[in-house]
Amino acid sequence: MRPTRLLLTAIALASPLAGCISYNDSCQPLVADPEAVVGYLGEDVQLDKAFTRHDNNALGQLVADAFMHAEDGSARPADMGIVNGGSLRAEGLCYTRMSLKKGPLTDGVLHEIILFENLVVTVDLTERELVDMMEASVASLYLEGQAITSPSGAFLQVSEGTKVTVNCGAEGRSRITSLVVGGRTVNLASPSTDPSIRYRVAMPSFLLEGGDGYGSVFGNAGQNPDRNPVQARKLGGTDANIASAYMREKYPSPVQALTEDASRVTFVNCALPARPAGR
Repeated sequence: MRPTRLLLTAIALASPLAGCISYNDSCQPLVADPEAVVGYLGEDVQLDKAFTRHDNNALGQLVADAFMHAEDGSARPADMGIVNGGSLRAEGLCYTRMSLKKGPLTDGVLHEIILFENLVVTVDLTERELVDMMEASVASLYLEGQAITSPSGAFLQVSEGTKVTVNCGAEGRSRITSLVVGGRTVNLASPSTDPSIRYRVAMPSFLLEGGDGYGSVFGNAGQNPDRNPVQARKLGGTDANIASAYMREKYPSPVQALTEDASRVTFVNCALPARPAGR
């Protein structure tokens, strides 16, 4: 993850005004117009780690969708977008937000939640790598009945068109029981290593470089020209800018507002965070 904003976070925490709600000298806006509304939330969105790293999450899904569509119109668009739940932060530079309220979302808040300024890269994966990636995503999920005390940031939020079923009661690397990507049913019983069978996946550079334990999955795919790695070209290619632009395009009004798609990841025998009353 990029150091620039982490340094700003450290400065903010060291300040006697750490935790401020408004921006101040130690807590500068991350965008030119932090109060600009980039879109609308159709429901409250929870940002506690249990919700971003152990369940479907509307904002995580927005980011994954934005990544998948970043190369639309190119010769090799993505089949799938992913973002690690650890990329979504409740602890902003100025203010810890455990949730976002239904209604308008500002660019300043969005950039504080997607804090690390990772580049977005699209790359070809084999079917075997795709399955290994999803197994790594769910390896640390807690069993039903267990308290979700320290959820792993490696859990992946996935883009539209991807459907995953995970059984937390399964042993070893066999928790994924069904996986569909862009209408293609993935062969879980014997995933192919054939390089001609490819899934094109857009992700943060942090993951492709091995962050959150994904080094054993992706290896050198990000540097291998045979995998056709392409950095997103618009808006500097960074995650928060791409997500912000996608939010403006897809969810511009209370009528066209972002809501969670609970069908993307289906959980069986897994602990799930308790939803707020009235959800």
